Amino acid sequence: MKRSTRIIFSLANLLSMATFSAAQSDQIPAVPQQKPIALLNARVFTAVPGQAVIDRGYVIFDKGVITAVGAGDAPTLAPGCDKFDCAGFTVLPGFINVGSQLGLVEVQQVSATDDRNEFGSFHPEIRACVAVNPDSDLIPVARSGGVLNTVVFPQSGVVAGHASVMRVDGWTSEDQTLMPRAGLVVNWPMTEPIVAPWMDKSVEDQKKDSAKNLKEIDTFFERAKTWMLAREKDPQTEGDLRFENMIGVLKGQEPVYFVANSPGQIVSALLWAKSKNLKPIIWGGAGAASCVALLNEMKVPVVIAGTHRLPGRRADSLDAIYALAKKLSDAGIVFCIATGNDPSNERHLPDHAATAAAYGLPRDMALQSVTSSAAQIAGVGDRLGSIAPGKLATLQIASGEPLEMTTEPVVIFSEGRRLDFGDRQKRLDVKYREKYQRMGLLPAATPAPADGVALLRYAGIEDLGFLMLTERTFHLGGLLR
Repeated sequence: MKRSTRIIFSLANLLSMATFSAAQSDQIPAVPQQKPIALLNARVFTAVPGQAVIDRGYVIFDKGVITAVGAGDAPTLAPGCDKFDCAGFTVLPGFINVGSQLGLVEVQQVSATDDRNEFGSFHPEIRACVAVNPDSDLIPVARSGGVLNTVVFPQSGVVAGHASVMRVDGWTSEDQTLMPRAGLVVNWPMTEPIVAPWMDKSVEDQKKDSAKNLKEIDTFFERAKTWMLAREKDPQTEGDLRFENMIGVLKGQEPVYFVANSPGQIVSALLWAKSKNLKPIIWGGAGAASCVALLNEMKVPVVIAGTHRLPGRRADSLDAIYALAKKLSDAGIVFCIATGNDPSNERHLPDHAATAAAYGLPRDMALQSVTSSAAQIAGVGDRLGSIAPGKLATLQIASGEPLEMTTEPVVIFSEGRRLDFGDRQKRLDVKYREKYQRMGLLPAATPAPADGVALLRYAGIEDLGFLMLTERTFHLGGLLR
């Protein structure tokens, strides 16, 4: 190899390493909860269906588990208990995003940081948690928006693999994994032909492709079932890693997330799942309003993959996606709301729920759609999603009403561990405020007000405004320990 070629390869390797290392968070994971913590004088949104907001209440947790929730003054606290005076603040559960790629991709244009995809079409043996990068710089950004748990989906192929329920804090992906197998992800084929200028296949060719794809899925599941029955009769049957990871699905013990949006896709996936005695969940769901009768009959939950998108069909009204949650709620269908976006926008999850509330969904249900309902659908409703005794202490102290765009978390806990609240965006905010102050384009920093509520409104110049909340800030804000 020529010397010049070796130099080029070396530079390319260095550049690749630099790109990858630049995408590593330098945050230190939190230590386990050391002593009881009491959140006092807070407005508590428990997200328990049918439970009213507690206007002035308390939440107490110890060893990562909530031990008491109530109105008024707290009962006698244990000696050494940490106390947060939350007057003027709200307490609510951490948000849960179902169908995320957080930790699987860092920079989409850099293949070395993208672990969403796998070769081949059928790989049920894959578990998303194995590929999650615990040092992703996007994880702190998501949790700064109150997203404290995610259900991470593998993406490629037809049978993409198993989703995993993840925490947003930990040294390793094992530390972050709450449930490694939360359901099998199946990307359901299109069932209706697309007629558009960009489509280069005829309607007939598209129908043939659809029939072929559906036949391949059916054949794969039948082969897996045949292998499972053979293994039950003869334990010496030759092993197959793919089919071994289908047993829970075929027995109805694990759900199947069908990625489907159009009404034809949804109906096709549901009828096929019924014929196989599977436990389906629809993820995407843009056309779910046209399928409410079947969804209700089969009691199938729906994950709405984002409310900030265009209608799926020309005949749909402009607000079809915005009002979808309200329609599903009125029909009695269990649903939750996800972002449906790349991980850099995971922090906007509450904004998607807020849009549904603006288009008719009751506010309490909008909050539940990203907390308790999401936890229920993900299979962790007994541990996460609401503030109640016995649940994990995964919650946030926020500056105002839940789902308001001006509301921000100020203190976050994951299973009782108080998390570092910094992230790359906050660091860049500090950097560029300093830059523009030195250039004379911003006034010099003024002292932060001591009053807690006023402090949360203190954001400097509004058009660049991003409130930096630090350890010192919530001492000044009245969150005294």
